[in-house]
Amino acid sequence: MIVFWRLFLAFFLTDFVLFNHTGEKAFVRSRTKGLLLHGGVFLLLGLGLCYGYLTMPWPFLELINLPGWMCIVLFALFHVFSDEFFQFGGKFRHGYVVTFFVKTFVNLLFLFLCVPFQVLYETGNFFAESWVIFLVGLVAATRVLGWFIFSIEQDRYGREYPTFDERWLLMMVRAIFFLIMLLPGWRWAAVLAVWFAACVYARRNRLMDVSGAAFYIGIIGAVLIGFLVRLRFYLV
Repeated sequence: MIVFWRLFLAFFLTDFVLFNHTGEKAFVRSRTKGLLLHGGVFLLLGLGLCYGYLTMPWPFLELINLPGWMCIVLFALFHVFSDEFFQFGGKFRHGYVVTFFVKTFVNLLFLFLCVPFQVLYETGNFFAESWVIFLVGLVAATRVLGWFIFSIEQDRYGREYPTFDERWLLMMVRAIFFLIMLLPGWRWAAVLAVWFAACVYARRNRLMDVSGAAFYIGIIGAVLIGFLVRLRFYLV
């Protein structure tokens, strides 16, 4: 599953780090340029991360074998299509949250149905590359979780995109929770309790002026993601 996790990382980096809010601004200026930028960013990341697997046959949607580079090109096109087609925000209750889950699910399903499982057979490990799993976890705990929280707040309050200071402060908080979970032995439990208490104190004194939902969903989500990555490092 080396290829799957590398494309997983490329997808997360494209949608939640490199393109996210910047992409929305690009769409406002020019829809065509925005679409090309979005697809192009994933294409470059996917080709770069999977460089050693581009000429081997991939089972495109389990229908026909195609070269890896062609599957990545087709996924880039599908990725752009999914961003256009699966947009439910403002159309019904919880539309932004539904958009978040549906877009993420269909894109990851597309990836799963295209990646070559020969790589899994070669390594015998679903989580073969620890550095990729670490980066996927870090991006998920910081950017993906942050976008999920923003989707909830859009549905509940119709809020605007978080300010630079708020966004990066909460990302740092979640990143620290995530990294604490990777400490060896049982020391993570004590450090986790101290960091949680410090965050609660900061919020009560309005050093972090965020909603309860954003605060606790972010903490619980970052700890859970960190725990799952911890299993890769210490149990696999």
